[in-house]
Amino acid sequence: MTTSRRRFLAAAAALPAAPSVLARTAATDWDETFDVVVVGSGVAGTVAAIAAAEKGAKVLMIEKLNRTGGTSRFSGLNFACVGSPEQKKRGVKDSPEALARDMFRVSGGVGNYELALVMAKNTARVEKFFTDRGVRWDGRLLKLGGHSAERCLIPEGDGAGLLAALTKYMAGLKNLTVRTSCKADEVLFDKDRAAGLLVRENYAFSEDPRDDEKNRTGTPRRIRALRAVIFATGGYARDRAFRAVEVPFLDGVSTTTSPGATAGALKTLVRAGARAMHLSLYRFAYPLPTEDMVWGVLIDPTTGTRFMSEGASRNELAVGTLQRRLTNGDKKPFMIYDEKALGKFHNLNRVGRSLNGLNGLDGTMFRFDTIEALAAHYGADPAKVKQTLEAYNRDVAAGRDEAFGKPLERTERKVEPIDMKGPFFGIVISPRLNYTPGGIRTNEKAQALDWNGNPIPGLYVAGEAAGGLHGQERMTACSMPDCSVFGLIAGENAAAEHA
Repeated sequence: MTTSRRRFLAAAAALPAAPSVLARTAATDWDETFDVVVVGSGVAGTVAAIAAAEKGAKVLMIEKLNRTGGTSRFSGLNFACVGSPEQKKRGVKDSPEALARDMFRVSGGVGNYELALVMAKNTARVEKFFTDRGVRWDGRLLKLGGHSAERCLIPEGDGAGLLAALTKYMAGLKNLTVRTSCKADEVLFDKDRAAGLLVRENYAFSEDPRDDEKNRTGTPRRIRALRAVIFATGGYARDRAFRAVEVPFLDGVSTTTSPGATAGALKTLVRAGARAMHLSLYRFAYPLPTEDMVWGVLIDPTTGTRFMSEGASRNELAVGTLQRRLTNGDKKPFMIYDEKALGKFHNLNRVGRSLNGLNGLDGTMFRFDTIEALAAHYGADPAKVKQTLEAYNRDVAAGRDEAFGKPLERTERKVEPIDMKGPFFGIVISPRLNYTPGGIRTNEKAQALDWNGNPIPGLYVAGEAAGGLHGQERMTACSMPDCSVFGLIAGENAAAEHA
């Protein structure tokens, strides 16, 4: 599944032909010098910067937007962790190998088991890293979709709360400088070693991804990195033109990622000689947790009937609903819940936000007293919807889903028939692209690898900017440990490089 150089260059049409793409920019006179320069300020970049600074390095963390946090600020950051204090307190049997196996199974066989095992073995260390630096967990221990054990922690305040705690801690590190509105344009080399960056300070970021190549605002400066450069720049979900070359139907799909999630940093790394992979893969999300789709009934408004299992994986649900829209006049399917079903949700905060109209595009859940009112709202035939629910209820009561084989139990809770007396709750199911599995190929040390599989000296990549770990579907709650573990590894290894 590794993306070929030719396909990548088609996506990066603004770049010159292959030989020039791999021609590295030589270092010149420097305007400023640090030991380690980190590009990106989400979880991966923040952890990398803290880790390097705590090892004694003089660190600069830059962010092209005028605020820090990246996509992590908007994420729940559920954290799959093996060996957490919560697991030990509850006597949960788990192992790093079990988590790595779960991830590889969900990856469709194209993820990287060895990297997953490195990640899993370090999750307890990262949990302690967070806790020691002010992050707090809400006390739950969940077994989310794809996981074989209860191992998922939830930070208080979700991603925003976690980053607020780390930012407060980071303010006390005098050898760590944070600079916003600063864009990395090129990696500068001293012979074969990454030696720094050409950046633009006072960069005026445009939220139109089409401006990514032609926006030349800011003042160019050359920043030296005596030890290493770390890219933790996230994904490219906002870059519709780039992603549509690989997967055409993604061109019309919305995304919940940071406006800064364009392909610019990825192209910069390829120009520096790093290899990109898995650019044709994708991951979808929804306003409500995918794991909690199983409690409801998914309806095509044009037929009033079900068309797939509500217990399918997130990408299966996305492809199923998107393909249905291609044949039904682009009518968005909707989910029906009752009050018992809502009570089974693992994240009641998101339910509350949806009921109060605070859950973003297509994220509002509406309450209806009758089937007729619900069907009218979504443009469906009430008689057909009622028939569908009655047939569904008979199957659930009998302990089987004859139509689509939906699992009727999740996290030791049973799926129950929908209460036909009401009230009913409806929400459209409109997938959003929330993660791009493709990125730069890396090793277990978080080093960027070239087209021959060799580490590029002085160049590290962590988090969503790296590719290959998750494969065709990233398992729930595994982006957070990926970003934090390899951010920590990158920061520690970068600081240990010889100046």
